Amino acid sequence: MSSDRSQFDPSTCETCPLSSARKGDRVQIVAVDDEHARVQALRFGMAEGACVECITRIPAGPIVVRSGRQEIAVGRSLADRIRVRKREGR
Repeated sequence: MSSDRSQFDPSTCETCPLSSARKGDRVQIVAVDDEHARVQALRFGMAEGACVECITRIPAGPIVVRSGRQEIAVGRSLADRIRVRKREGR
């Protein structure tokens, strides 16, 4: 597994995995790749269409996102299966 993760860049991809989001990125959940991952994402209030903000990235660890008024640490394997698109503003 490569430790090099591509940076979230809407010019190179229409949708990217949540795992590529950087601190401060506001993204909209577009799709979740498989049923098991979809159930996990729903438990965190991250259904398709939901907007979240990347709060921080723990090195070699989870992505911390804000969904509504709660912050959630999403493991990299789950974040890899959640497709997002960048949103501008709030």
